[in-house]
Amino acid sequence: MTRVRHCTAFVAILVALVVVPISATNEQSQKQPDNSQFAILGVVIGQDDLGTLEKKLGPSKRCHTKEHVSIVGYTSGEVDLVFEFSEVGGGDITGFYLDHASHLPNCSFSHLGTKVLATVGGTYLGMKEEAFLGAFGHPQVKNKQGEWSYHWTWKEKLTEAEKQKAEIATPGYAPSDGAIASVDVKARFSKGMLQYFYISKLEVT
Repeated sequence: MTRVRHCTAFVAILVALVVVPISATNEQSQKQPDNSQFAILGVVIGQDDLGTLEKKLGPSKRCHTKEHVSIVGYTSGEVDLVFEFSEVGGGDITGFYLDHASHLPNCSFSHLGTKVLATVGGTYLGMKEEAFLGAFGHPQVKNKQGEWSYHWTWKEKLTEAEKQKAEIATPGYAPSDGAIASVDVKARFSKGMLQYFYISKLEVT
């Protein structure tokens, strides 16, 4: 369960999520992703961290890409699977993406034994636009370059285990009973086929 750390730098994020009505960011044409879209090869956004990731997929180099965000990458030789870690997430995985050419300078990816890279919900590179629309609905933003963008916010009730984890991650801070989830999905299509897929989820308690 990802958490916003209790510090001034992230106050603006919490305010923005609370002030904007949740219903305003959920277009009727969109479909809220179910939990299966946040999981791939046994790794789940908001539940796994670097330690559990490496236990499941093997060790890999952690690289910093931009302020407050680092990545760990794996490759099947044809498709790259890259996990994101944000300081906002308190150490948990906050997102991942699938790409054909995501290698970065001075950042090596570890090899995966499988060539089948797909979310538990069935999203994979090469899937047709129609199938993607069936899973996520119509995008909030779509441009001529084939790039689609989605955004959702919704409320989630925390379990006792999740509350305890939040308390450990942020000493002296008592989490509420619920959390606001902020979810982003980005996709890129070429000739009607998915070439890039990104999904992230942050939860503010």
